[in-house]
Amino acid sequence: MYSTSRFNTPSAKKLRREKTTLSNHSDSDKDSVHVYCRIRPQLDGSDPVNSLQILSADTLALTTPETRSVTKETHYTFKHIFTAYSSQSEIFTYVAYPLLEDLLQGKNGLLFTYGVTGSGKTYTLNGTQNDPGIMPRCIDAIFNSIGEYQAPKCMIKSDRMNGFEIQSEDDAFHDHLQSIRNFPGSKVQRKVSAEKVTYVNDGTRIIDVNENSSYAVFISYVEIYNNSVYDLLDESSGKTLQNKILREDSVKNMYVNGVIETEVKSAQEAFGLFTAGQNRKRMATTALNSGSSRSHSIFNIRVVQIEQGSVNGNGQPTIPAENNIKVGQLSLVDLAGSERTNRTNNTGMRLKEASSINNSLMTLRICLETLRENQLTKGTKLVPYRDSRLTFLFKHFFEGDGTVKMIVCINPSPEDFEENIQVLKFAEISQDVKISKAEINRYTPLKKTITRNKENQTPAKRKTATNFTLLPPIPSVNFDFENFEDCREVLDKVINMLKQRQSKVKYLDKEIEERQQEFRKKLVSLNKHCILNTAEMKSLKTAIQKEKQKAQNLHIKMSGLESANQDLQSKHEEFRNVIASLQSTINEKDLKINQFVLDRQKSKQLLALQSEKMTHELDFKLRRQRDHLNAAMKAKDEKIKLVKGILDSELPPVEMNTIDIEPDCTDKPLSSQTPKSTSHMHRRNLNATSAARSRRSRSVGDVWLEHNVIKPCPLATVMQPTMKKRKSVSKLDKASDIINRKQSKYCLVAQEPDTDGEMETKLYKADIIPTCGGGAQVIFNDVERLNQESPTKSS
Repeated sequence: MYSTSRFNTPSAKKLRREKTTLSNHSDSDKDSVHVYCRIRPQLDGSDPVNSLQILSADTLALTTPETRSVTKETHYTFKHIFTAYSSQSEIFTYVAYPLLEDLLQGKNGLLFTYGVTGSGKTYTLNGTQNDPGIMPRCIDAIFNSIGEYQAPKCMIKSDRMNGFEIQSEDDAFHDHLQSIRNFPGSKVQRKVSAEKVTYVNDGTRIIDVNENSSYAVFISYVEIYNNSVYDLLDESSGKTLQNKILREDSVKNMYVNGVIETEVKSAQEAFGLFTAGQNRKRMATTALNSGSSRSHSIFNIRVVQIEQGSVNGNGQPTIPAENNIKVGQLSLVDLAGSERTNRTNNTGMRLKEASSINNSLMTLRICLETLRENQLTKGTKLVPYRDSRLTFLFKHFFEGDGTVKMIVCINPSPEDFEENIQVLKFAEISQDVKISKAEINRYTPLKKTITRNKENQTPAKRKTATNFTLLPPIPSVNFDFENFEDCREVLDKVINMLKQRQSKVKYLDKEIEERQQEFRKKLVSLNKHCILNTAEMKSLKTAIQKEKQKAQNLHIKMSGLESANQDLQSKHEEFRNVIASLQSTINEKDLKINQFVLDRQKSKQLLALQSEKMTHELDFKLRRQRDHLNAAMKAKDEKIKLVKGILDSELPPVEMNTIDIEPDCTDKPLSSQTPKSTSHMHRRNLNATSAARSRRSRSVGDVWLEHNVIKPCPLATVMQPTMKKRKSVSKLDKASDIINRKQSKYCLVAQEPDTDGEMETKLYKADIIPTCGGGAQVIFNDVERLNQESPTKSS
């Protein structure tokens, strides 16, 4: 039977303090941070760009792109460089396998991936089911090596304070049964059983394994999101993750307070826990990466090794009273990728996440730079671990509590050139940091143990436990007084036994005193912790009360703001309605203004048309009077000529032909006016001449005479009068305009408003037919109208 004990003893605390004092170590006891480089393959399968060249197995050359004006080549040295063709197995062999060897020896190790977003950090750690990454290969290798040497379930129990408790067989069996009973209610266990995730196991084993020890493997999975720590395996609060705080244990190591550490007995259980936590991890899609990690995830593997194991009567491994215990921890950290806002175009919550990621990575870089500066100058500058949860959690690793390794992932894309420069500079700084070599974590628990659950024991067991003594038993003897020698021998035996008991009592008294002193020290320590916890609880209660008051005040303010917001929304709605009504009024006014402008333009056109028409009518009357006077004077001249001819000739007078000019015909062309004669012969000649007229052939083509009575307004219409051969006149001052033999068509153009006030254009078409007297006749045979209407005109 074994009692509960914690493995954080004062001797171990003293050992840890000696390890963290870097100034007392020589350079031979220190080791630099191991930095490896992995180049991601191109997405299209092509070779990496020319700006990235591998000179050797540990040297990389980075050249500025051809688009830059200045060409510069920089060389960077690493522990080892993995090309785009390196396999996951090769990376595991070079980087993680030595960490597993140290883990089974009780040493600590830290491995984290660093690089820009989308450079392959998560793939390097997790991989796929057919091509596992570092994490699945580590778990398979651990259980391939210690599968036969595992301690019974629940024999070793986490105290959730970065330590472990060792239980008796009865307590372990009781806890195991309790976990089996509670199996249907455990959400994490349900996910582990439902999600059967398997990875290809290549059978890798750790060679140097102590077969005389018992092992127990514990898994925990946390993430750091927006500089807050969350337990991905803690589902006690439902879907909402609760923020955890960081604490310092008795040996000055940082740990997540209250984190769930689950004991696993197979690789399948570990994969199930990892998958359950991975489903709760914060992931998002950005412009550069479809599955971008929005937090730093930390997968912890802790192996507890119990030396000097033994086997009970049933053949099961048990823990003896005296033993040595080793605790090794391996932390696999998947750092979120650094991002530039001008490339990702993040806004809102994504922008806040990117800012938190970049700040934590910058703090990590500042801490490493400060450590390097202190080591080079032997200074004592304060390292700002507390500026970020990431650096504060791994503070003890950088102060010499284990091996630190880093895999720098590089994306050879030209767009990531600037980010790659910063990543390589950080890797160069990290290699110069010296860390004390990892040592074995060895703790010694109590040597003697008793049963702790007496209330669960049967009466027979209680009696056995009561009669049990650590002193040698006094044998029962029978004295045979007849045989004196036999009695003497018996007495000697009794005396020797009493002496042994006396010496044993002294030894036990001394041991009891030591135990009392140790127990007193533990009580004092527990009392101190209790006082500190009480003070902390009071301060937390005060802070919680203040926060509640603040929350209540904020709630009141929020209610007032909500009511003010509602008032503003109602006023905003009213203003919107007023604006809409005003806008409709403005539109109506605009329509009226446009209609008024159109009416005014039409009035101007009508006035211009009427003015032109009146001018034309006056000109027409004046021309008519002039033609009438000219015709009268010509008639008088003819008469005078006839009279003069009669007077000059000696012939007898004959009857003269008289020419009458009708007033109604004065507006006709002069060539169309034919004198009337009373002579019958003249009439016959006229008839003969008229009978002999004929029209000319139309095969030559029609020539139009376009007569514009008034100056027409320009027609902005698609349909236009078409006359290929034409002659345009505004006044018929000469008879030759009509009697011209080349002209066969006549067109009179007139414009006037119709009954609706719209402008109407009329084309009066006629044929020009020559007469026998040398004149021409105009015969109208067609009229064309061209009207324009407004589309908004009411019917």
